[in-house]
Amino acid sequence: MIAERISRYLLALLMALGWTSVQGAEADRPWFDEGHHYVTEQLQRAAIWFDGFFGDPRLDTETHASAYLNVIVEGFASGVEDESDQGVRFRGGVDLPRLDRRLRLLVTSDADDALTGRELAGSEREALSDSDQGLGLRYLFRDRPNSRFSAGGGLSGGLSPEFALFARHRYTQSWSVRAASHFTSTLYWKSEDGAGASSLLDYEWLSDADTLWRYTLFGNVQEDQQGMEWSSQAKWARRLNDKTAINLRAGVRGETAADRRISEGWLKFLYRRNFLRSWLFYEVEPGLSWHEREDYGVEPTLALRLEIQFSKD
Repeated sequence: MIAERISRYLLALLMALGWTSVQGAEADRPWFDEGHHYVTEQLQRAAIWFDGFFGDPRLDTETHASAYLNVIVEGFASGVEDESDQGVRFRGGVDLPRLDRRLRLLVTSDADDALTGRELAGSEREALSDSDQGLGLRYLFRDRPNSRFSAGGGLSGGLSPEFALFARHRYTQSWSVRAASHFTSTLYWKSEDGAGASSLLDYEWLSDADTLWRYTLFGNVQEDQQGMEWSSQAKWARRLNDKTAINLRAGVRGETAADRRISEGWLKFLYRRNFLRSWLFYEVEPGLSWHEREDYGVEPTLALRLEIQFSKD
């Protein structure tokens, strides 16, 4: 069990306190910092597995790959008017090793969600037909177990590209060996829409080594819009084995300045499986939607996805 391994490790750290004091001149951090780092790493290891298996963009904020590209072919059917769609999404990055793996080239099929931090909230179905492709660079200025700060810029759009700049800070607070929170703040500026800011709060709890609970609260304000767009979602994720996982999520989203305080609510169940090859996945996600366009009546939804992952560690 994760908790037992952590307890044994912390006990060993306490017993080694005298040795640590003698070797203090050579150690990078004191023993209590090392203990905090280990607990954080053990807790996040399970969360990182879930995010990696489900293709969550949070993985990019936790760990690195030399190069990766995720391509997702999706079909989405909904009883809500104008919501059904199909298309291809992608997200990728390349680390530039001569700069100590701190500079990354980024590509995405939805530059706006990536810039504002909305994609990290994971509360809305990603755009397909209206996606805005983007290319950018990000530099990691600060990389510590509980604090990461990066900044960068990029281009999005077609023949008349839009230029953007952003700065993002992510702070992690461990509450116990099984619980942690993450607070992500993003400041950005877009050449056509002006400045904006977003905040994302995640609270994660591991009830056991194979089960993750996560609550997410997201808010975004933008210069060319009135009020704030927001979303709130609770998710339960369960690893069935190394190739199969499921999750159940429920949430709402809305805008504070609009007549509609809540624009949509949803309840979705996702089955995801790795099959045939280590880099090939499929998903089946049935759900229910309560959308303003349907006067908040219950409407069924169904998403089918095929994901191809290209990566080199």
